[in-house]
Amino acid sequence: LLRATGNADGDVNDASGFSPFPGNINQLLFNLESYVQVLERTKGVMPEFVNPKYKDAEKTIFKKPTRLECMMQDFPTTLEGAETEKVGFTSLSSELCFSPVKNATTDGAALQAKGSPPGVAATGEADQSGAVCELLRSLGCTVHEGGKVTFSDIDIRSGPDCVLKPSFAACVTEFKKKFPNPSAVSISGRSSLVLSGDGLVIESLDLDGALVIECEEGASGVIQDLSVTNKGWVKVSDEASKDEVIRMRGYHISKLETEKIVFKQDGSIEGNYPVKQPVETPVERSIETVVEDLSKPASGEEQEGDEQCCAGCAIM
Repeated sequence: LLRATGNADGDVNDASGFSPFPGNINQLLFNLESYVQVLERTKGVMPEFVNPKYKDAEKTIFKKPTRLECMMQDFPTTLEGAETEKVGFTSLSSELCFSPVKNATTDGAALQAKGSPPGVAATGEADQSGAVCELLRSLGCTVHEGGKVTFSDIDIRSGPDCVLKPSFAACVTEFKKKFPNPSAVSISGRSSLVLSGDGLVIESLDLDGALVIECEEGASGVIQDLSVTNKGWVKVSDEASKDEVIRMRGYHISKLETEKIVFKQDGSIEGNYPVKQPVETPVERSIETVVEDLSKPASGEEQEGDEQCCAGCAIM
């Protein structure tokens, strides 16, 4: 398609190591009224093309049967006149929004060797966790990066693995509420963190290992000044596993040591975390109230108070 429109080399990476063309993840928004008008005019016919997949570099053997295709993102090419004035796109970093799991491991390894995203099970899972880590860093949390590991010829980061379940937070706005003091949160590059429950808030945490925190429905829990260090979870190569999912990913997770905390609906806490005792309010003392005339300078103040004013505020 690109070659037919003036790009002789097709979609190849430029000097930056990435494609110069914006990617598309088929997240399309249509105005239904104008969409119907276009459908009535075009009868739903879209431009067609073929995109064959080959087994060999000479492109003489098909990998699988090819077919005629049409792309949803080609819809704007059918617009005319004023219809074209309201077409646009939003571009996001791919590591925050898109990491498909669509290729065989061997094909993914070949793609990665060429500098392209492999699109396999191992990278899909690693990128999902990596996106959460990036969001936490953007808030101000300290999230270290693990080293590179290889499974089934696919390179991924060893960690950290952060899983924030939808019951805990589903978007960045909710992340901000759940981490009100992000500078007090530190996660090492080998750590694994799993958080769930709407009533859970992380105020301060220092993690170097594996930690699972659950908050039951209707319960509430605040993590303060928690420091966890243990053996954690490690990824172990397992290319011959009987479990197809493990074999496809190339490794299994060995949970060597885990700290687990559960905030219960009845107010109790399971795990090694103390129940915070309420702070007693000091007995109020009777204070004699003195009424001053605020229109006159108090004793010790300059008569010409304007000279002492920083101009940052004014009393009218």
